[in-house]
Amino acid sequence: MTKIQAEIIINAPIGKVFEYYTNPDNIKQSWPSDIIKKSERISGQSNEEGVEMKVEGQYMGKREEMVIEITEKDQNNRLVTRQTEGPFQTWESIQEFQSNGEKATLVKHVINYQLPKTGKIVNFLTGSQSEDKLRQGMEQAAQTVKQKLESP
Repeated sequence: MTKIQAEIIINAPIGKVFEYYTNPDNIKQSWPSDIIKKSERISGQSNEEGVEMKVEGQYMGKREEMVIEITEKDQNNRLVTRQTEGPFQTWESIQEFQSNGEKATLVKHVINYQLPKTGKIVNFLTGSQSEDKLRQGMEQAAQTVKQKLESP
């Protein structure tokens, strides 16, 4: 299992930051366009536990689809999603939110994943390539959210 992580302080109230991160429509807007092409909710009425989202990505020029389920949502504290269908053997994303004063929020993001032993994704990504690409994407997504939420 590979683990990648990033932290960022966003100068915005925790409620605003949590709401942005937990809206599936913001995945595509946050992540680099060369990684995430489309994201949409495919079940449920809101971003509560059990809701599924489909994320379409492009990795090394090849399209992949991933279905992600919200498995844990603790308001203004923690969000956990897991892949239920997709290219990875396992995929779990954990985001934790901590108020850092009334106007700042610390976001800790961890992705635990395991590449499959066979399949399209293995044919064009080695372990270190996928880790580098995901780490860059995670860091760029955090910066995008920071810029968006800190703008007047």
